[in-house]
Amino acid sequence: MAELWFIYGAMALCLFSLWAIARHDWLRLTRPTQRIMARVIGHRKSMNGDGTSWAARYAFDDGSRNYEVVDQVFGPRSGPPVGTLVELAYPQGRPDLARPPRPWLWLGVYCALLAMTAIIVAKAAGLLDG
Repeated sequence: MAELWFIYGAMALCLFSLWAIARHDWLRLTRPTQRIMARVIGHRKSMNGDGTSWAARYAFDDGSRNYEVVDQVFGPRSGPPVGTLVELAYPQGRPDLARPPRPWLWLGVYCALLAMTAIIVAKAAGLLDG
């Protein structure tokens, strides 16, 4: 009986994670993508238990106003160098959501969560017993 609680808890966690990232990506998935060149104007520093992580800060003008956005992916080193031009993508009408396009990264995240959910559902259905 306790095993079922863990299985259902894991299933709820996977489904919640899928919902959370899909909710965040909904506009990216449902609107046409705009692309723009942005200049790296600095880096955001984040301190955590494993050390320091960095994310690039970008600035661009979409024709109506200036925007400054921070990359969502942090890395162990600051890069690209300040002054570098980088292509950003954003859902039409939402330049504030601009970020470097990384379709394979996000596809991998969605596939991993879906695979884990499928394994947990198969375990709950008794297909992985024995």
